[in-house]
Amino acid sequence: MSIPYAAPTWKSLLACGDAVETSLKRSHVLLTMGGEPTFVPVSPNGVEWQTAALGPTKLGYARKLARELVRTAFPGSVILETSGKHYPGEPLPRWTLLIQRRVDGQPVWHDIKLLRADNETGTHKPAQAKKFIETLARSLGVDPTSALPFAETAAPGAITGYVLPLDQPVGTWITDDWTAVFPRSAPPIPLFPGESPAGLRLPLGQLGEKNLRRALTAEIRAGSLTIFIPPLLLASYLALLPQIEDALATLKLHDAVLAGYAPPPDPKLPTIGLASDPGVLEINLTPCGTWADYNKQLEQLYAAATACGLSARKLQFNGREVGTGGGAHLVFGGPVGLLSPFFAFPALLPSIIRYWQHHPALSYAFTGAYMGPSSQAPRIDESTFEALYELEIACAGAESLGTPQNLGLFDLLFRDLLMDRSGNTHRAEISVDKLWNPFSPNGRLGLVEFRAFETHPQCAVQSVTALFVRAILARLAAEPFKSPFVRWAGELHDRFFLPAFVWEDLAAICDDLKKHAIPFDPEWLRAPWEFRFPKLGEFALKFQPPADPADPKAKKPKEENFTIEFRQALEAWPLLGESPNAGTVARTVDSSVDRIEARISDKKYLEGGLLLVNGLPCEFREVGPAGSQPLTFSSQLPVAAATGIRYRAFYLTPSLQPHVPVHAPLLLEWVDRATLVVIAAARWHVWNPANSAYPTAPDDDKTAAIRRAERWEPWPHTIGQARFVPKIDFPPEGKHTLDLRRYSAQAR
Repeated sequence: MSIPYAAPTWKSLLACGDAVETSLKRSHVLLTMGGEPTFVPVSPNGVEWQTAALGPTKLGYARKLARELVRTAFPGSVILETSGKHYPGEPLPRWTLLIQRRVDGQPVWHDIKLLRADNETGTHKPAQAKKFIETLARSLGVDPTSALPFAETAAPGAITGYVLPLDQPVGTWITDDWTAVFPRSAPPIPLFPGESPAGLRLPLGQLGEKNLRRALTAEIRAGSLTIFIPPLLLASYLALLPQIEDALATLKLHDAVLAGYAPPPDPKLPTIGLASDPGVLEINLTPCGTWADYNKQLEQLYAAATACGLSARKLQFNGREVGTGGGAHLVFGGPVGLLSPFFAFPALLPSIIRYWQHHPALSYAFTGAYMGPSSQAPRIDESTFEALYELEIACAGAESLGTPQNLGLFDLLFRDLLMDRSGNTHRAEISVDKLWNPFSPNGRLGLVEFRAFETHPQCAVQSVTALFVRAILARLAAEPFKSPFVRWAGELHDRFFLPAFVWEDLAAICDDLKKHAIPFDPEWLRAPWEFRFPKLGEFALKFQPPADPADPKAKKPKEENFTIEFRQALEAWPLLGESPNAGTVARTVDSSVDRIEARISDKKYLEGGLLLVNGLPCEFREVGPAGSQPLTFSSQLPVAAATGIRYRAFYLTPSLQPHVPVHAPLLLEWVDRATLVVIAAARWHVWNPANSAYPTAPDDDKTAAIRRAERWEPWPHTIGQARFVPKIDFPPEGKHTLDLRRYSAQAR
């Protein structure tokens, strides 16, 4: 994979980063940034790396990556396995690994080799769990006989571990005697049935009112000693960890698992999370005070992931290189929730909302394949019909609150507007689910999450994308953006699903940043744009400029070479209606439609020819401020033009417009305007020319490149043939794009 930025360019990027921090400092804004990049194995296999959150290898990869990060980037950290997200329909919360370190640099844990770094079955026995918990009790100064055995309900006689009531209310560790409820002469304490750690399945409801309910457990799970830490405050948590480590070292126990409750979030204990998510391993970065710190953390993460056999991309069967399929959300806030800049500067969030709505490229240039109204990050003008109108009122209301303000009211101004069509407040392009949400245990953090971002395979590109967003926030903090919303209507998808118009919008944003003393070069975004919109093929053509009619003796103008470039464009997948599914109902998306773009560097070349797709003419539009207007040929300066082609790539059931046949392969023909004869032609295949099945996804970049290349098929068979060019009308919602579904199928 090529290096996206040369050394001089990276030096300029660092200078731009300094300019961003200077702008924030000048505005007195404390702005932290984090993110959630996602990774998969280099050769992902199984549903756990496609759609499922859990699977046989994902935890092993997470443990390996956590160990590598501690070894190479964060020595002195500890790895805690805890409960993560819990969604309806899932019997248990998903697991999350936390890499915790002290902000003062003091080690939390010394020997990381004491903790397991894989998902293999261990060799520990219950007797070792007993020795461990007794050794730990003595080191904490509590009675080791307070530890009691427990067992699974299905096998009441087989001890699986031990529980020690434990707390530290005021400096001294205390325990409790549970034998009045669970006599030593009785069978082991019966755990509630389940697959969670024993610390979550103790029958605490049987204890008396005065009994201590906080307890540490040591059990054997999958052959590994698993130590479950009860909920403790930070000081007690940090005091307990060295005692656990000493007990493990004394007994020479390696490959243990540290599990349980993390202390409440605290800036004194920076944390990186590794979470199980559908199809990917999600990394929750530590919030950083500057982009330079963010970039350093990202470099450490990508290096560790590579060492563990993880990658931030997938290769599709047809050779296309795409992101992991998970997100790479960017999160911004303050040092602590109450110091969030979104509270200190009430105009900042309304400015962000308006600016993002004005620039659709921010919604589409960096996101994944699944986008649009039914995606996990719909724009505000893709959610509900009345959202823009209501947000205008909400933004004005937020700006009038002043500071200090009613944080709950500020949150409620946006909570019921920044959401998807179903009312899900998390599934929004700009999510305020963690701003000041009183209904979530981690909701009052002062954070705003930008969700229309997908992980890029290259660390530097991912980092520069984050810098771009931070630069925009710095610009908005310096000068609030108050322009009214744009009613894009059908032009939103018709125009901004095409790469040429996305690039035009990105360049306009960079121009705006430069006006605010932030020198962000749009060429720095070329790499993510190329990744999002890969080149498919091109026509190499010639154009004969007309002679000057005013001078019959003038020399014939020299013939000019030009190209028409074809690129992958964007397509939203509409959500279909409910259909029966295994005794319940489900809703699917229609992914059968695709879109590509044809771009010409100068509209004057359209005087000599036109583009037919499956026999139908395309309508090119200028790339520029007049991009929604029909072409004129009066300008003497080069003005690029582009058009979109929307077509049915596959036939799926169910899908929208089931009567429309598959249009692929597309027959692309450049026709001479004077003679209506085809002078260049190619076919574009969604799959491959033979339409044959691939046995597996590509194993490497070379194989993927071969599969990509064979999808563009030069087609000399129609060159020289005459064409009839039908006249077709383009609807108001589709002035930039030829939608083949609207017209009768043509022979090709």
